[in-house]
Amino acid sequence: MIQKRILLIKRGAMGDILMTTPLIRQLRQNYPNCQIDYCLAKPFESALFKNQNLNKIIALDDKVFTIKGILKFIKFLLSIRRKYDYVFILDKHWYFNLMLRIIGATTIGFCRDKFSKLLLSKNVKYNDVNRYQVLYYLDLLNASSYEDISLDLAISDGDKLNVANKLSELQIDKYVVIVNSGGNNQYETSGIRMLPEKKVLQLIKGLLDNGGKVILLGGEQDKGNYANYINALNNHKNLYNFAGVLSLPSSAWLIKNAEYFYTTDCGAMHLGVAMKVYAKMSAFFGPTNPRHIIPLQHMNCTVWNDELIYDPNYQLYGDVDSKHPGFFNNIDITKYINYK
Repeated sequence: MIQKRILLIKRGAMGDILMTTPLIRQLRQNYPNCQIDYCLAKPFESALFKNQNLNKIIALDDKVFTIKGILKFIKFLLSIRRKYDYVFILDKHWYFNLMLRIIGATTIGFCRDKFSKLLLSKNVKYNDVNRYQVLYYLDLLNASSYEDISLDLAISDGDKLNVANKLSELQIDKYVVIVNSGGNNQYETSGIRMLPEKKVLQLIKGLLDNGGKVILLGGEQDKGNYANYINALNNHKNLYNFAGVLSLPSSAWLIKNAEYFYTTDCGAMHLGVAMKVYAKMSAFFGPTNPRHIIPLQHMNCTVWNDELIYDPNYQLYGDVDSKHPGFFNNIDITKYINYK
């Protein structure tokens, strides 16, 4: 018999959804007979594909979560009113804390100010970007095990076969994966977390000059940038643009089986975390604090030379200074080319 009904709700993005999976897993472990549903924006539902700890995934149009979609959001919330006992609000903006009161359930979420606190039944203060973000999600569940922080992502045999067929088609055996994304998605267009083009071209060229095969991995929004890189490197025969080609689970499998994985702070980086490829991953950070993004025990895979100029408000509130300093300029990219 189902004892309680729990709804988790978070708009996105991909990496943030993946970082909530330890909370999902531990909710199921602590309350095995509960109904646990998850509501999120449709572009990110693949992050929870076949997650066995969920009863149902509710995927809404991304615009529903914006101010412009407020009427549709209210209509949805009214449709599930009184259908849940507890709502875990995994976004941090006070707007979600306010809106989700409509459901008429006990609301559990984050507060970054006094107003947010007043809107919640139970709250967790969110204020430290030196702390791994997964631990904040687990704070919402007092019975959490803070040792159990691995990310869940289901990968089917079909996903694995899809990767194998793609590599076979292009006659690729050993390969390196590079992702240069971050700060250029549904929520922002600054590209602030991307390596400068000069740096990424230097990295790609160095790997190609060493005889490596390089796969550029990312989403549809990365396709154009990657095409520019390929053009700048004269359409090198061992350079491949996989942006927008693979599903999320297939992308994770490609990363897991790569010789090495280079990434910036973006959704794909969390695929590397989920696949536990820390020993063969270099994650480049600029405006964000890696201690908030990567488990503390795996800081060796991170590259961050901008601690003195970064602003924690970017991670806490999403604020981007229009006159922000140039990030990544202090990274000597040549140090990371000879990864072997």
